[in-house]
Amino acid sequence: MTAFLNSKLFKFAFKDYFPELLGDTREIRKVFFEKITIKPYIISEIFDQKVVLIEQLKAQNLPTFKDEQEIDRLIFRHYDLTSSEISIIEGSASISGFSEKSTSLISSSVSV
Repeated sequence: MTAFLNSKLFKFAFKDYFPELLGDTREIRKVFFEKITIKPYIISEIFDQKVVLIEQLKAQNLPTFKDEQEIDRLIFRHYDLTSSEISIIEGSASISGFSEKSTSLISSSVSV
């Protein structure tokens, strides 16, 4: 769960699910989290290991970028995203036409 909530995919979809408040902040309440369902993870032990490693590296003030990118790649693959969708999520392409898919991407079988 930690890996998903810190992923680029969740951060991208976060903008669609959580209403914007003043000062470019978002309203975080249970009612908005309940709208999000998460696709079950078959390879959760890999995510668990990566999250623990990232926590250890951050505690030592060491870089975690590579490990965070690997988690994002695993999540992108798990959701069967295309390279153009990944580019949009990573902010290197236009967002037009993608909003509808972003809100349905994380809808699947398991509720948060």
